[in-house]
Order: sequence, then structure tokens, then C-alpha cells
Amino acid sequence: MDDNIELIDVVIIGAGFTGLSAAKYFSSKSIKTLIIEGRSRVGGRTLSHKITDQQWIIDLGGQWIGPDQHRILSFIKEYNLDLIEQTWHHHQPNFLGENLGLIPLNNKQIENIIEINSQWDHMALELSSVECALEYHKSFQWSIISVQQFIEEHPLANQDLRIQQELKLQILTLTACHSNKLSLLYWLILIRSIPRGLTALDDGINGAQHYKISHGSQNVCFEMSKTENIRLNDPVESINYELHDNILIKMLSGYKIKCRRLLLAFSPTLLSTINFLPSLSLTNNCPMIMGQCIKTVFIYSKPFWRNISINQTDQQGPCSNIFESNNPHALIGLILGDDAVFWSDKNEDELIQAIIKQYEILYNMNEIPMNTFVQYWTKENFSKGCYAAVYPPSSSSTWIDRRKALVDKRIWLASTEMALEWVGYIEGAIEAGQRFAQEISNSF
Repeated sequence: MDDNIELIDVVIIGAGFTGLSAAKYFSSKSIKTLIIEGRSRVGGRTLSHKITDQQWIIDLGGQWIGPDQHRILSFIKEYNLDLIEQTWHHHQPNFLGENLGLIPLNNKQIENIIEINSQWDHMALELSSVECALEYHKSFQWSIISVQQFIEEHPLANQDLRIQQELKLQILTLTACHSNKLSLLYWLILIRSIPRGLTALDDGINGAQHYKISHGSQNVCFEMSKTENIRLNDPVESINYELHDNILIKMLSGYKIKCRRLLLAFSPTLLSTINFLPSLSLTNNCPMIMGQCIKTVFIYSKPFWRNISINQTDQQGPCSNIFESNNPHALIGLILGDDAVFWSDKNEDELIQAIIKQYEILYNMNEIPMNTFVQYWTKENFSKGCYAAVYPPSSSSTWIDRRKALVDKRIWLASTEMALEWVGYIEGAIEAGQRFAQEISNSF
């Protein structure tokens, strides 16, 4: 019966930036490809929402574009899309705690934080490359300790809880994961993957948060998908690679397809959701964990938060990072890590009221938003979190080698987590998709 199933060159599972970038490469090489996506949409961990009565578009998922991110910028140019510079009127990304009403840092504390960040940059440069990071002689030592342990034992931070607080908030903001759950080696690999290191990650202006796309980041995926063969809303049930030359893929709908090569374009943490025949040892013991995020967008009639002083307060609300947006005037609040898990179990109205209260205390203004939007990435079945999967403190010997196929010259795993540049970002997703697509193309 299986002899009548269609056979194609490559199947890609996942229609986010990684899968679509790979498909675009295959199309340029006339390699017959099918993308399978469990969601009813393309875009992966990007999600743009149009407010029809105002013609506004807001991003409820990944949105940041930096001037060093040449791959995504080339797609934006190709599809004639526009960029908007992110505004930083009030918030200084280097001092996140002050945006939440924490005690301002003094000059000595700022110097020490800058010094620790500089040390992280130098440690990251000890890795010859992201590609060869696991081969470095300190990789095992760094892999088994957490970033929190490094911070709390650092001589510039171990006696200063405010410095520790700021550094831990920095980690949470950049990874959606608490520092006690993040391996020091992974943190250094992430830094090493960024051309200008932590400077590019932390800086709003000319950094990783410099731009957003005027019609939403998901719109790039819409444009890329127009010329590709995509099957939406059909999750994969099983993958059988016992066959001699081909791979048999079965969807929950009962649809089956055979392929010569398979690209898994999703987070490694989702491997366990698919039944592999024979089983992959990695699916039963994937060492990565997913960052957790709820993204909220509160739209106001005016940017009331500008040119006012933030109140110092011990009352911390749900959002651990707050920044503004233009067109429309909005406050974007990120609920991250354990707080995201906590608030995912609460009523949405309760969450909205808690955020309104947080903003009222911070800005000493009782402003009611015109619109509120809440995106629970914690509940998203085909992401199970956001921004990206990370490595907790664990032996680097169990980590995935981002250079190799999962099954030799047959099945590859690609996602922003597997990138060699800009790990965790849209740019990283594109890099991984293009690189593995080229490798697959060369394997025929």
C-alpha cells in the first residue's frame, strides 16, 4: 500500500523562518519540497495582528531586527517591506531594573556591571567559534554551572544584591529563562553567536532591538510562503526512517508522504512530540528547556509614559520588561520565565488588571488602555514557549552537535537554537535554515 504514496525530494516540518528559508533555497535549486505545518498559519514564533479599525499592525511574537542582521534585512529588501526604528525615549535597556521601579544603580554598581559584561564577552571569545564550542577545553566546566552561580560567586557581585538583581534581570530579559536554569556555557555560546557580543544584545540603538518591520515580522513569512508548497494545520504523528532509501511521514489526519531527505525546522524540545521509528535517543532525553514568555501589548491614545520619572517601588507586577512602541502608542510588557508559567494559569482579565495596576504604580498615572492583547506562548502547542530553547546546567557531552545531521545524511534538525550566528533570533533561524538546506542539497 505504501508503494502508492507520493515520493518527493525533501519534506520540511515547520513553516517558520527556518523552514521557509530552507524551502526558498531548495526552490532555487529545483529540489522538490513540501513544508508541513501543524498550525493553521505560517510564521512559527512570529505572530502579527492587524487591528482592522485603525489599520495598525502589532507583533505578538518575535519582532526585533538589528542593523547587523543581513539575512533578514535582505528578505525585507527583496519583498519591499519597510523598517521602523524602535523608540527608546524613556527606557535604557542597560539598566532594566530602573524601568521596573527598582532602586537606581550608583556609578560604582554600573562600573561593576559593565566589567562583568565585558568579562562575559571575553570568555565568549575564548570559544574559537559557536560551531566548535563543545570542543573547547573549558566547555564541560562551564556547562555544568549556572549563570546564577557565576553571578553570585563573582567578586564584583557576591556582596551586592542590587548588582545580582540587575544581572539576573538582564539574563531573564534576553533569554526568557531564569539564570539558575541557564548553563554558563550556553550563555557564552549565545554571546559568541552575536557579531558584536553583548553590546549588540543590550543596546536598543544600533543593537538587536533597533528596528521592527512596519507590517509585522510575520509578513516576511507570508511573502516567502507564496511560492512554496505548504500543507497547513496537519501535525506530524510519526516518522519512519527504517525504510532503505526513503522516509515515511504520517500526519494526524492520516495523510502520508515519502521523502528522500527530512528537515525538522522546529525547536529541539518538540522532538518528543513525534513518534520516530526507530526511536531517537535524543527524543527521550533532549537536554534543552524552553524559555517561557507571555507578550502583552497595551495600546493608549497618547504616550503618557514619556518625560515622567518612574516611581521607585517594591511592588513588582507581572511584567519583568517593559518598552514602548510607536504606531500605535503602546506599552509592550513581557512576562518571562516562572512568572509566565504562573500567570498562564490565571484568568486573563486578572492578568490585564494586574498589568494596569503595575503601570499605574510605575508611572503614577491612572490611564486605561484602548486595546489590550495577550499572547500566551506558554500555551502554544507548536512552540511550548518562547523566545527559544536553552541549555540548563548539564554535561556538555549530552548537548546536540549543531554541525551534524540527526540521522546521517537523511534527517537534519534546524532552528534558531541550532544557528551559528544570532542564536535565538529571527536572523539565527534564517541562518540555520539556509545552512542546513545547502548541506542537504549537497547530500543528493
